[in-house]
Amino acid sequence: MRDIQMLYDKGGLVSNSNSDDPLLEWNRLNKENAEHGFASALFQSMSETSPLIEKFSMWLLAGTGATAALLVTQIESVLPYLSTQGFKSCLVVLVVSAVAGFVAKYYSLRCEIQNSVQSKLMELLKPVLEKHEEDEDKIQEYAEQRGIVLQTDIEFSNVMNEFSKPFPFWLRWLMARKVKQIAGDRQAGFHIAVRAYTSQIRWTFFQVVLFVVFILTAALYANAI
Repeated sequence: MRDIQMLYDKGGLVSNSNSDDPLLEWNRLNKENAEHGFASALFQSMSETSPLIEKFSMWLLAGTGATAALLVTQIESVLPYLSTQGFKSCLVVLVVSAVAGFVAKYYSLRCEIQNSVQSKLMELLKPVLEKHEEDEDKIQEYAEQRGIVLQTDIEFSNVMNEFSKPFPFWLRWLMARKVKQIAGDRQAGFHIAVRAYTSQIRWTFFQVVLFVVFILTAALYANAI
């Protein structure tokens, strides 16, 4: 039963299972850990394509900026063909498209930061957890010899309390609130990255649509057509 508890802790799970059969509990935990690991791999592989979308968004943002600059600097040449109303409409659409590009960039950064934090955290935690489990076995062995029952599981609330000490009060409050919201969610870190990723795609799509609207607006107001 001790080995099953170790497997449970390695998977990052916290449970008070009342299963009487250690083999059934081991099988359940093994399947659950594999399923969560599979889901984590899917989340990470998807969100790591964020830089590809960012490249396209930044390319379009650069084109939007260059087009807007050309319209402004060549206003005297453009106005006879586009009209005042057309010029203003095109410029407004370009500005809104650029805003959508900046928002997409913001979500791209959020996704990239979350992925980096997630990967680095797993890398740094591995030796810490291995050392804890190694010492935990020895402590439990000595405790059994002396007839003592010890609680050796890591308390996540204590970890967060220690981590939040350097931060200002309002940020500590936000951290505590967020921890309560994601309590028991093993995929919480990946969910943050995926939400940022989907938001990035959505705003990049808006950016593309608005640039197309600019072209159509310019064509609509062009006197030469």
